[in-house]
Amino acid sequence: MKRPMTCLVAAFAALALQAEFKAGFSRMDITPPLGVPMPGYFSKRVADGVLDLLNVECVALSDGASEALIYRVDNIHLPNPFLSLAFPAITAATGVPRDRIYIHSTHIHTGPAAWPRDSLTVTRNGFTDEENRLTRLYADFLVSRLADSGRAALADLAPARIGIARTVCRNVSFIRRFRMKDGSVRTNPGVGNPNIKEALGTPDESLQLVRFWRTGAPDIAIVNFGTHPDTVGGTKYSADWPGVVCSTFENGVGGGVKCLFLNGAQGDVNHIDVHPSPARKALKKADNRFYMGRAVAGAAMSVWDMCEEVPAGAVRGAVTSVSMPANVPTADEIKWVDLFDAGRVKEIPLKGMELNTLTGPSSRVRKLRNGPDHFDILVSSVTIGSSIAFAGVPCEPFVQIGCDIKAQSPLRMTIVSCLTNGAEGYIPSTSAHREGGYEGLSSRFKAETGDRLVAAQVEQLKRLAASAP
Repeated sequence: MKRPMTCLVAAFAALALQAEFKAGFSRMDITPPLGVPMPGYFSKRVADGVLDLLNVECVALSDGASEALIYRVDNIHLPNPFLSLAFPAITAATGVPRDRIYIHSTHIHTGPAAWPRDSLTVTRNGFTDEENRLTRLYADFLVSRLADSGRAALADLAPARIGIARTVCRNVSFIRRFRMKDGSVRTNPGVGNPNIKEALGTPDESLQLVRFWRTGAPDIAIVNFGTHPDTVGGTKYSADWPGVVCSTFENGVGGGVKCLFLNGAQGDVNHIDVHPSPARKALKKADNRFYMGRAVAGAAMSVWDMCEEVPAGAVRGAVTSVSMPANVPTADEIKWVDLFDAGRVKEIPLKGMELNTLTGPSSRVRKLRNGPDHFDILVSSVTIGSSIAFAGVPCEPFVQIGCDIKAQSPLRMTIVSCLTNGAEGYIPSTSAHREGGYEGLSSRFKAETGDRLVAAQVEQLKRLAASAP
């Protein structure tokens, strides 16, 4: 009788968690004043206008005993010094502990800096004293907005059931790394470049959707798809195509539905088709924002009414520190930087993004010339029972890393998001790192870090799944 009784107790516990599960939503404007620098390129830009508003959104989850907060921030990334202020502020405002706070940056390239930058490199991409002052004021404002948004999402909690769906969104995400006919590896070699031999990889065109059917409140959608948001450019604030995803989805579905977007593994994919159709080639740069946003939203809407209900469960979270080997520069890389400083650029066997990456004022070679030999990074997860996992990596992971985490996860649906709870730069897959190219040159982590990151994230998910009632 002992075993049937144990199963009966577990069944009642599961029903109780299902009955107690709630979800809430909030959205707040975080558009900064003009004059704040906009990181994302090899030279500095300063904001002089607004195309569309930037937002922070938060989905609160509760199983009746514990809560978690899933954030989306319209920003290129949130560096660790900023997060060291944000996490305690959110906990103080909401009571949600650090291991269940999940802050994702969509990686837009038309958002503001969230932390001051060394003014010694002001001629290239550093900030002036006044720009640093404005940036720090904005950082303090953003911390308070994150805390307020978490509090508002908790206040919006309503009883909810959970549904999931998957589909594909084709022809909006393209591998941006190529092997050239001369054997070199180039990132973004240009549309129609005759020297392209082959793309190095395959985009992940899968789209994942979580639906919260709420009692007495509008439903909530979480949409997950991965590619670089860099269609706009210029010096005006814009949420780029992820912002279009949310507005299009909400307007299309209607009924007050709320949408939060999480960008997936996007380190080696973007919107540029190097062999475009005539119609795609005719798209203006600004049109790409709407084309991509509407395509992703349309794919999500196509399965919105087909979501499969899955059980709720305990809301759990984890944050794990993992030591990763540093990408200490080689003797050749040091020699090339010395040649650059001596004005002998023609002797360096690199060009374009690769050359800029290697020789820039804050390049990996300059920073790691004297070590260290490793860095500690954080991997983060939030899970709902054994049904859904939010797997946050604090970097720009290559597509293969995201696919491997999803394939090896023990949970029913695993949503991988980039630049979550950290900003550690590019982490290519181990095989791609060894092929070379811009991302591997800029990454401060060695090639094996890609495999180690997958293993660490999957191990964390397995621990959370095993502890679920």
